Amino acid sequence: MTLDQLNEILNIYGGDDRRWPMESREQCLQLIATDPAAKSLLDQHQALDTHLKELQAPQFPGLEQRVLTQELPPRVPGLTDRLVNWLIPPGQSASKLFRPAFAACLPLLLGIVVGNFYSFGVDSTNDGFQYWEDELMMLSFNEYNETDSAQ
Repeated sequence: MTLDQLNEILNIYGGDDRRWPMESREQCLQLIATDPAAKSLLDQHQALDTHLKELQAPQFPGLEQRVLTQELPPRVPGLTDRLVNWLIPPGQSASKLFRPAFAACLPLLLGIVVGNFYSFGVDSTNDGFQYWEDELMMLSFNEYNETDSAQ
């Protein structure tokens, strides 16, 4: 046990040896018994403990009642609260009924914009597209009924 280790234990646990850790208590007491600097350090911490025990907290009469009765600051709505209040206003006036419809159309508008700007691998310059009309016309001439598909 060194003087620095003893000082750390005294700073953490105070001058009362009953509060010191059990595994290092004996080593601390041996150091204090053999080293005058360690004894002086212990005396300083015991004097500090005594002074701290003598201190009295100031009394604040009525503080609890003042805290309980004070007004709370105004509530600041968050982003979701503002969005819901914009979408469905508390007053429900008829002039603001477009807002839910507008919010419902936003995904549709986003799909239209994305569909116009991106081809997603479909190329209209492909020569196979010019024969689609012929293929569809030939398919329309075929007769499909339930009796043919059962055979």
